[in-house]
Amino acid sequence: MNIIQSIHIPSNHVPLPNLSDQIGGDISHELRTPLTVIQVALDILSSGKLGNLSQQELRMVDIATNNVDRLMRLTNAIEGEPEAQTTFLSREALAQLRLERDLKMALIRNDFTLCYQPIVSLKQYEILGFEVLLRWQHPELGTISPEQFIPLAEKSNLICDIGTWVLQTACHQLRTWQEQFPDNYDNLRISVNVSSRQLANCDLITQVEQILQETGLKSCNLVLEVTESAMMENAVTAKKTLEKLQSLGVLVYIDDFGTGYSSLSRLCELPLNVLKIDRSFVQKLNSPSGNQVVQAITNLAHTLGLEVIAEGVETVEQFLKLQLLGCNQGQGYFFAKPLENNAVTKLLIMNKY
Repeated sequence: MNIIQSIHIPSNHVPLPNLSDQIGGDISHELRTPLTVIQVALDILSSGKLGNLSQQELRMVDIATNNVDRLMRLTNAIEGEPEAQTTFLSREALAQLRLERDLKMALIRNDFTLCYQPIVSLKQYEILGFEVLLRWQHPELGTISPEQFIPLAEKSNLICDIGTWVLQTACHQLRTWQEQFPDNYDNLRISVNVSSRQLANCDLITQVEQILQETGLKSCNLVLEVTESAMMENAVTAKKTLEKLQSLGVLVYIDDFGTGYSSLSRLCELPLNVLKIDRSFVQKLNSPSGNQVVQAITNLAHTLGLEVIAEGVETVEQFLKLQLLGCNQGQGYFFAKPLENNAVTKLLIMNKY
C-alpha cells in the first residue's frame, strides 16, 4: 500500500501514452524493485533449497508467483507498452487509483468539510435540527461528491476514520451553537449518517460515548441515521448496536426508507425513533399513486410510534401536501440548501427571534 501511495499520478488530462511516460519513472523505482526481490524469494522457495514444501505450500507459492508476474506486467503497462495499457490500465482505473491514494491524505490535509441542512417542523415551521453532509474539497480536482468517494472509503477501514472525524466535528459544532445561544437551542439535534461498516466494525458505541463526554453534548441531541440497506446488510449486528445506542439516549433514524428491501416484520423489531421518506417518493406527490405511497408510509410509521421526516422537499405544493398527509418534519431546498457553519450561525440568529 505504501508503494501505491508514493506513486505520483499527474492531475492534468493527457493522452494515456503521455501519462504513462510521466509516471513510468515513479513506477520503476517504487514498484519494480520490490517486485524483483519478491520474485527472487519465490524462486528460492520453489527450488527446494530451503527444504521441501508441502503441496499446499507449493500451491501458495504458485499463486504468489502468478500475482507478482501480473503486477510486473502492470508496470510494463504503465511504462509504455500499448497492448498492456489496454489490458491492465484504463484511464478510469488511473482516476480511481488516484482518488484512493488522495482519500488517504484528505483527513491529514483537512480537505473534508461539513455542511448542515436544516430539518424543519412542518407544523410550527421551526428548525428542529440539521443533517450533516460531508464534502471533499480536493486541492486539485475541486469538489468531489460523496457518491464518488464514500464507496471507496467503505471498501476499507477509511470509512471508520472519516466517520469518527465527522461525528467529532459535528458534535463539537452543535455544542458551540448551543453555547452561543444558551436559551434557544438546547433541544437542537444533529444528524450524522452511519455506514454498515461503522455499525459492524468500528467500535461505534465506544466512540459515541467518548465524543459525548468530550463535547458535553447530551445524548438526546445526537441522531445517527442509518439507511435501510445498511440495517439489512447485517441485521443481527445492526440491531444489537442500535439497541445499545438507544440505551445511551442517542436517537436512531432510518434513512431513505422505501428504497431498500426490509420486511415489515424486521422494521418492527428495529429500535428506531424516526423514519425518513426517500426524496424519490416526495417527487411523485403530484400523482395519486405518489400521494398514496407517502400516506401509507406515514401511517405505518405513526402506527409503530415513529415520527416522519420527508426528504427532498423542493416546492410549496409538496410542503402543503406533506402537511395534509400528516408528515411531521421535512428537509430540502424549499427550506434551505446545505449550509456551511457560518451560514448556519446567521440562520440561528434570525430564527431565535
